[in-house]
Amino acid sequence: MSVLGEPVEQIDLTPSPQLLEALGDIPYKPWQCLAELIDNSFDDFLSDPDPDPKEARSVSITLPKATSVDPQVTVIDNGRGMGLEMLQSALRAGYSGKRRYGSLGLFGMGFNIATARLGNLTEVRTTRAGDESWLVVEIDLRRLARNDSYAAPLRREPKKDPTAHGTEVTVRRLRDDIAEELRRPQRHAAIRRELGRVYSYLLRAEGSVPGLPNGAAAGRGFQLKVNDKSVSPRLPCVWDHTRSVTREGREIPAVLTLDTELTPALACMDCGHWHRADLNLDRCAECESEDLQVRERRIHGWIGVQRYLDETDFGIDFLRNGRKIRLNDRSLFSWEHPETGALVPEYPVDIPATQGRIVGEIHLDHVPVGYQKLDFNRESREWRTAVAQLRGDGPMRARKAKDLGYGENQSPLGLIFKGYQENRPGARCLIPGNGDKAIHDSARTWGKNFHTGMAEYISDEVWFRHVVAHDEEHGNGTGKASGRRRPASGPPTSLGARLGLGPLPSTAPTGAKKDDEAQPDPDPVETETEEQRFDRYRRGARKLLDLAGEVSLPGRLGRRQVTVYETAHPLRDDRDRDAPSLARLGAGNSLEVYVYGDHAVFRQFGRDPRDYALMEIAQTLQATEPDGPKATTIAADVTQQFPGQRVTDSALRDRIETLLDHVRRRMRLQARTDESVGWWTALPDSCQLQAERAAGRADSALDWREAIKTGKFVDHLDASGVAALIRAAPGRFLDGSVFSTTWASWSDADTKERQVAQVTRPFEILHEFMVEQGRKSRLELSLARITLDMLDVIITRLE
Repeated sequence: MSVLGEPVEQIDLTPSPQLLEALGDIPYKPWQCLAELIDNSFDDFLSDPDPDPKEARSVSITLPKATSVDPQVTVIDNGRGMGLEMLQSALRAGYSGKRRYGSLGLFGMGFNIATARLGNLTEVRTTRAGDESWLVVEIDLRRLARNDSYAAPLRREPKKDPTAHGTEVTVRRLRDDIAEELRRPQRHAAIRRELGRVYSYLLRAEGSVPGLPNGAAAGRGFQLKVNDKSVSPRLPCVWDHTRSVTREGREIPAVLTLDTELTPALACMDCGHWHRADLNLDRCAECESEDLQVRERRIHGWIGVQRYLDETDFGIDFLRNGRKIRLNDRSLFSWEHPETGALVPEYPVDIPATQGRIVGEIHLDHVPVGYQKLDFNRESREWRTAVAQLRGDGPMRARKAKDLGYGENQSPLGLIFKGYQENRPGARCLIPGNGDKAIHDSARTWGKNFHTGMAEYISDEVWFRHVVAHDEEHGNGTGKASGRRRPASGPPTSLGARLGLGPLPSTAPTGAKKDDEAQPDPDPVETETEEQRFDRYRRGARKLLDLAGEVSLPGRLGRRQVTVYETAHPLRDDRDRDAPSLARLGAGNSLEVYVYGDHAVFRQFGRDPRDYALMEIAQTLQATEPDGPKATTIAADVTQQFPGQRVTDSALRDRIETLLDHVRRRMRLQARTDESVGWWTALPDSCQLQAERAAGRADSALDWREAIKTGKFVDHLDASGVAALIRAAPGRFLDGSVFSTTWASWSDADTKERQVAQVTRPFEILHEFMVEQGRKSRLELSLARITLDMLDVIITRLE
């Protein structure tokens, strides 16, 4: 039965073969599906030649709540709406609506893929100001497939307000995995964050980005809400465009704006393909459409310097029609050798060489993108032209360019690189310091405060005070330092009319030595301190909790409070040699041990990082008493003080029970009253029998029927029952709820099954260990220990 009643009309939605293929091949994530629908709304806003200045252009999204019985997704905009002809064309699968050029959404293709990925029933309501009724279309994928017909029912509903306008899209009968994911409140917050990054430019208004000139960063001021909460645009945290440094007598601002006009070209208004304007064409070479129009092509935006360094939060964002397609892209930071195709990394190289601060936003409206809008077509002529304009043909490093026969790199990225490739503290490089060294961690913390909207950190004054203070403490003073402000009223420094950047200040006077002649091309010069090095090792490291605690040994060895970190960073000893493990004495009686978990001795030879950690502890303790016991003897004594290292049948059983208690408790927290009985009935008979017997032994007064209704039966499952319950409801326990293994985002059934098996197989191994009562071999004991270690890694930990 139609949710709309008997239709008075029908519209034909016969799909193109392209869409049928795409529906099966493109694994859209929920936020991507929502973005497709948002794109269509924003397209309408962008193309409106006469918007009402008094009416904010807004899109409102409603996602299901945890308690939703009939979960659905709704996207509502206050755009111009559509008439019947446009609606029929827009909803037809694969239709481009002659809007591919200059638009985000490609309504038909993106709309059908997005709604089909979300659910099986879609309702579209649309109306224009002055229309007498709403046009309402129901797209029921199951019914269309069952009837082998693509005729969708259309209904006209009277309007109470004739001035009302806009479009509403509601998706019902959500796919199970989508519904489970979207019910989780934490996913709502994550979706808002992702949309805030992708639509940062379109959501922000004039003057909303501190430090950037309005012309380069001013957005469109669109509004977007998810479950009545506004989506805040993630703003770039850059130095003010009036800050600068000086290199070779040239003042280089902290932000370069650019607006480069390329040669106009013929754009196909149907498929978006570009052709040279001087070609005498009457139809598109790609789709044979006759609708070709000469259109301008521009590369515009800005490249600048972030106020802090980060390992991942830097790079250039590339936009198409206001939506960010590539975020934190660092491909332009490597130079591609034209003959060999080899990529030569050029930034970052200065210590800390894993962290960067060059950022930017570049609009490439004319460069084609893929259907998922996650990347541009990097094989296209348009992309290659943009790369050449932005970073030049040759290397950015002056010495490398000279060796290869290239001239000075005068590109926008090349100029920013020249001024800000180094990370020395002080005004020369615009790096905060404390008079002794750079304070990168503090600068990064202030950046987090900026992104949370703390008023004190909106401008760059906090950072710059520490730039100036460093030079004063260091004896440099500020009179000779760069980093000063340029007059705010003056035009931004530019690279000349060729790139649309305005005139550059003059270079060094005739006869003056260039920096390249006075000193070699800057290479990493700041020596990383020991504290900085170990801070880097700890960043993102995993504590090995079974090796944490106090070690007490006789004699001068005394007591040590031990902490062991498995780090993702390669380790170097104090002579800069590769090391699988390191130890470091801390304050008081503390001892820190680091093991590089991806070292070849662990990855290729199967050694246990814990064994190397124990050797480090022993070697460090022996150094305090050289005439004492051998290191191997100390290692044996240390090992025996960590009960978690015992690999006996009883010790492993205790560890398995502890792990199961933790997992069962976390799984029960996911139980809902309306799901618990379904979980129970999904279990095999053998698992139900085991759980009931275990519950009876544990609590003779337990109301077992009530335990099934409330989910408390989970507390009595053995390892096999835990595995069975995970297989029955993976959407409730994976994706970070109990286990970090992902599931919902995968669309391929085999991949989903493999993800579930990666979690359930270890529990099945532990079940076999527990039920087998006979004497176990050393290899069987080792297998149980390794299995427990695997589960320790994928079980999410509560803060």
